[in-house]
Amino acid sequence: MIVQKVKTISLNSGEVILCSKGFVLVRLNGDQEIDMEEVKKQVEAGVKLTNGDDYVAMFDAGGTIDVNEEGMTYAANYKNNNWKAFAIVVRSISERILANYFIRFKKPVRPTKVFTNPERAIEWLSEHLKFEKPKDELLYQLEK
Repeated sequence: MIVQKVKTISLNSGEVILCSKGFVLVRLNGDQEIDMEEVKKQVEAGVKLTNGDDYVAMFDAGGTIDVNEEGMTYAANYKNNNWKAFAIVVRSISERILANYFIRFKKPVRPTKVFTNPERAIEWLSEHLKFEKPKDELLYQLEK
């Protein structure tokens, strides 16, 4: 049996979790606007947790995504050859609208897609990088 190490960096906006080697989850605390400085901290946390290895990232707002223009632009244009793909999990029409706006108008430099189901997001991310599926407890937390 392989034991997965879960490492977490806590931020004002939520937490960045290395769920398994190559799989980073960004989970927000709740309804709040995320500015560029907080987006930078989220991105830097993902890079730090992966120690320069290739990774994919899944963003879960857990309610309402509210990232300002500068934050979206920073995330879309952030270049790192190790960050292979980005999945955004949404639960509401307002989240879907903002996530689709991000993809259509900010044109992320890496493959980015919107999902309503975390399992499907993980399947898609695994097409971009092979990684061990996160523990079920982490996925159940996503379903809340």
